[in-house]
Amino acid sequence: MSIAVSAIVKPSRILGALMLAMAALASTVGILVGLGVVGELAGPLRAILAVCIPILSFFGFYHGMRSRKPIQLDISGIGQIRIAEWSDETSCRESKRTHVGLNGDEVRLLPESTFWPLMLLLRLEDVNGRVVTVPVLPDSVSRDGFRALSVACRWIAANEVRSKANH
Repeated sequence: MSIAVSAIVKPSRILGALMLAMAALASTVGILVGLGVVGELAGPLRAILAVCIPILSFFGFYHGMRSRKPIQLDISGIGQIRIAEWSDETSCRESKRTHVGLNGDEVRLLPESTFWPLMLLLRLEDVNGRVVTVPVLPDSVSRDGFRALSVACRWIAANEVRSKANH
């Protein structure tokens, strides 16, 4: 059995909704503090918090939503991982998928990656030391793609531990 898998990880709508809920909750707390319902702060400080907290929370939401892009993950049969930004111009219908070889960066799976039954949080490091975190939720990929990614990443993580134990 081969662990080779190729998947396009789309931005999760569930994660987007959770980010919106977090921004709305933070804004509500800021407004409640500003109105004096929560906390015992001086008037000017309450006013500053009532303005700044909603602005900062929705800026964080906007920044998080704007930076979400589909990612192409290719895992070879020996556990080598390539990652590339995916767009409609780089279609995988091409027979050789040269766009992955040209635009994809080879990365390694870091030990602090998380593998849960309904979420994968892949921490990937490229050769320059830049770390990318890729959240994979069930609505990000197909059901079979999620399962295949989960199995392949768990296999890679287990083999990394074994290879370090042997050395």
